[in-house]
Amino acid sequence: MAHLWGRPVWRPDIAIDLGTATIRVASKLHGPIVCSSETGAISALCSGVVVNIEAVVAILEPIVSKTRSMGILRPRAVVCAPTDASISEREAIIESVSKAGAASVVVVPEPLAAAVGGKVDIASPYAQMVVDIGEGVTDCAIIRSGKIIGAAAVRGGCSDLRKAVQAEVYRRRNFRILKHHAEEILRIGLADQNYYAGKAHPVSENTASSVVSLISREEARQVVWPAVETITNMIKTFFKDVPHSLGSEIIDNGIHLTGGGALLAGMRGIIQSETKISVAPVYNPLEAVVLGARAMLPIVAMLNMWKR
Repeated sequence: MAHLWGRPVWRPDIAIDLGTATIRVASKLHGPIVCSSETGAISALCSGVVVNIEAVVAILEPIVSKTRSMGILRPRAVVCAPTDASISEREAIIESVSKAGAASVVVVPEPLAAAVGGKVDIASPYAQMVVDIGEGVTDCAIIRSGKIIGAAAVRGGCSDLRKAVQAEVYRRRNFRILKHHAEEILRIGLADQNYYAGKAHPVSENTASSVVSLISREEARQVVWPAVETITNMIKTFFKDVPHSLGSEIIDNGIHLTGGGALLAGMRGIIQSETKISVAPVYNPLEAVVLGARAMLPIVAMLNMWKR
């Protein structure tokens, strides 16, 4: 609580999910507000971390300014970061949000926020495993009694899946496909039926006509699999290193899947098949992180964790 003219005034608090593709901001009363992580042709984030501080400031500043109490008091912010974020990467997050107008900033692990927002019982004394497949990073965490007791991350997510598909199609067929074509092939490769993948752009400026291709599920799966395997291998390796007692609890509780990857048809089944553990998407996978961060605001305030 702040004081203005000798009177107590509640300072506004906000939650921020700095995603590789989208940024989400929610206050205790409103949101989430969703906006692109790009400003013009400049990407503000890559692989789940800030790569251009000024771009982040340009995106966040107009949103943060609207949350000022009485137009004066700057808000405090809870912001999420991958579990493997380095000290410098966390400092870049804090600097970006502070420059955008936040009075103080607390950084929390993305999987923990996703678990809270996804309605996973993090207070349980039994281990819960969360896999957050975002646009630029895949984050695994084991949560027990409200704390992360094990985590691993790989800097690769949905964006890398699409790029890998684009590169593999070019290698196999010698023509380039756009982002939405790669997404279509991902759906084919992860699903279990054949269907039309759509037109590709010309191979070069000298090629007048587009190449139309019918992609079978088998070929699409071959194209998709190397990229998907990077994610599944990380999950399997992480689980293999878990102590037996925790592993038994995770097998009983299953894997909680969140992030954009949770919405890819077939991803759940592949992870389940590869790990031999039941997998279920959390509530509202796309917004689970920011909703969880918002739910954590009162706890951060109660424990006076705000950093200035």
